[in-house]
Amino acid sequence: MLARLHVVISSEQDKDYQQVKKKLLDINPDFSISPNRPYQPIKDHSEFYITVDLKPEEVQPLLDQLNNDWDGEMDDCDCYGFNTKMFDELVYCLEFTYFND
Repeated sequence: MLARLHVVISSEQDKDYQQVKKKLLDINPDFSISPNRPYQPIKDHSEFYITVDLKPEEVQPLLDQLNNDWDGEMDDCDCYGFNTKMFDELVYCLEFTYFND
């Protein structure tokens, strides 16, 4: 089923986006990653989206690799880097949605 990950990083620099993107592709080379763009709600932050097809049993292991403390249900959850351990220190927040219909 399709999964979507919204990623916000604490930088608008392309080199930082590329660093985070590389780490994400190391986690799952099947990620389809959009270009980044400025994140309007917070100055000097950028955002991008990831889509990937996942089996239900692949969701929790992926979430565990990305962050150590998600809020919400496994199919609709988020986390913030200021109070959790992200896979990269530049990541401000992640929002994960799993469309299991």
